[in-house]
Amino acid sequence: MRAVFGFFSMLALGLMLAAVIVVAASDATNGPIRLPISGLYLDYASVVIGLALGVVIVVLGQIRWSELPGRAAQWVAAHWRKLRLFAWAALFVAVLVYF
Repeated sequence: MRAVFGFFSMLALGLMLAAVIVVAASDATNGPIRLPISGLYLDYASVVIGLALGVVIVVLGQIRWSELPGRAAQWVAAHWRKLRLFAWAALFVAVLVYF
């Protein structure tokens, strides 16, 4: 799983670097956004979203997914009393709201 996340994060990084190279190689007379070949433009919001997506993929790749169910079960066992009180509170609020 970690290898898959690493591959997709490197793919996102490579695509962003290619976009930066294309923008840097564009003609300065057309402005920083215009590409001289086909008149297309590079949407900087998409570049930022791609960068954020790459970072998220790297962070998700560092999570040990095999330990997650056990840790969740330990957390629920440790906080069982609070969870029970929250469930009762939600039930009482639901009764007040719906009736």
